[in-house]
Amino acid sequence: MLAFTLVGVAQSKAQVYSAKVSKDSLAILKSRVEALKASQKIQELKIKEGEEEAEVEKLRVKLLDANDKAKDAAEKNNKHTQKLDNGTIDAKETDKLAKKAKSAMEDSQKALDRYNKQIRAVEKIRGDIQTEERKAGYKKPTIVFNYQ
Repeated sequence: MLAFTLVGVAQSKAQVYSAKVSKDSLAILKSRVEALKASQKIQELKIKEGEEEAEVEKLRVKLLDANDKAKDAAEKNNKHTQKLDNGTIDAKETDKLAKKAKSAMEDSQKALDRYNKQIRAVEKIRGDIQTEERKAGYKKPTIVFNYQ
């Protein structure tokens, strides 16, 4: 029994742990992880910014299309109004063209509102990116990591 105890004591003394990472290095590792997280957040915001910019471009195309339709409807209404000056009156046609022009103008205004809203969203993301970049500037470790 005594022999087993002596063997157990000898084995426990043989298992000596020596740390490879110092306490200072641990703090540096943690600050590096924080810097990486901040960098990841910035990259995710930049990806989101790119997606939102693509949406702005789609809305710009829709806005141009809506503006063209509104311009065409206004021209048709204007031509019809000029015909009325000559003495020919078609109340149904006049009402129909006026409604189309009004509808096209409203669609154009809605497209402009969506476009402007999307631009504000992109600008907000850009502001967030700048804020996060400033924050990340403070988190960069300046001490070199020492792994023994």
